[in-house]
Amino acid sequence: LLVGLVSWVLQYAMSSGNPNKTKNFPLVPFLAGIGVVSAILYYQYQRYGISLFVDRSSFDSSYSASEWHGILSNKTLLLIGGPHRGGTTVLWKALDAHPDISGLGTTPPAEDGSDDAVQRRKCGEGILIQDIYSRRGIGMEHMMKSNKGFQNRMMGLGKYALGKEDQVHLRESNARVTSQNMAKLLNRYNHYWNTSKSVLVEKSPPNAVMSRFLQAIYNEGRAAGDGLQIKFLFMTRHPIANAIAHQNVLRETYDVPFATLMDNYVQIHRYLQEDMPHLRNEPMLIKLEDFASNPNSQVGKIYQWLGVDSSPEIVKDVLENRMQESIRDDPNSKYREQWCKAIDSNDRSWHTSITSKYQPLIDDLQLGYDITDGWCK
Repeated sequence: LLVGLVSWVLQYAMSSGNPNKTKNFPLVPFLAGIGVVSAILYYQYQRYGISLFVDRSSFDSSYSASEWHGILSNKTLLLIGGPHRGGTTVLWKALDAHPDISGLGTTPPAEDGSDDAVQRRKCGEGILIQDIYSRRGIGMEHMMKSNKGFQNRMMGLGKYALGKEDQVHLRESNARVTSQNMAKLLNRYNHYWNTSKSVLVEKSPPNAVMSRFLQAIYNEGRAAGDGLQIKFLFMTRHPIANAIAHQNVLRETYDVPFATLMDNYVQIHRYLQEDMPHLRNEPMLIKLEDFASNPNSQVGKIYQWLGVDSSPEIVKDVLENRMQESIRDDPNSKYREQWCKAIDSNDRSWHTSITSKYQPLIDDLQLGYDITDGWCK
């Protein structure tokens, strides 16, 4: 839009010198165009901050690895992961709203150190702003929607976990595990955290397939007994609801077959299941359905696990006031209705093929989800 407006002005300036042409400058359309551009830029600024217009490296800190060891001493670094569209954002909001927790957002905390919870900060994802490891196409879906080569590769939302294992399932043996890369990651994230808080949170759904790598890189070069705890919190969701939620968000970009979405879900949880025994500090896996149906209990349990104030008073204050967002008690209702209506109105053979193939796989993951007709009752 901005380029078009400038081009329009230049064309007018060039034509105005021609004595055979007389025209008035189209002031009203020009101002309307400027208004549209300004509104779009303002919306993006409110959402992403000044870093939208300036390279993120401009905001990087310059601490060394040893300096970061001191900064993080006696703190908890919490890493959240799970399938996309699985509830990790609402989980982040419930954590960021606690007065002793700072979540990595799209904008930095207030410079005066005022309470993050009243700023209505949006959840950021560390994977989207770092340059240490591959994003596997996450966040690039709109840019690549016309690129058939990208669409055919196992990259991006809903299929990234189906790529080559050595590129997706990162572990402690990865060559990127160095103290220099640890410092580089934290120097990038520092701008978006309030490091005076006792718990720092980074939420990226793909953390679920690279938890061992992240545990290793943040532990690199640490001295024993420095007090830092690195914890992992994973959230999952009913696989059919998760797949339909993916379809809804991807419909404006490219089509991902339903079976591919289910395969991606299963593969994420296979990697997670393999990695959980290797994670320290009692990693936690929760279901969105449990979290949403009883948020007071679930949030209090998580706060207690993190070692912050978990009293009923603080939990109530977070959920009713500080979080500034209500949690739906049945987040799957519209997706369940959509799926069950389709079963009743369409040829059941496709749905039967999905359930017969994937119910045993879901059972193997021991998640306790029913994707047969029982989900519709």
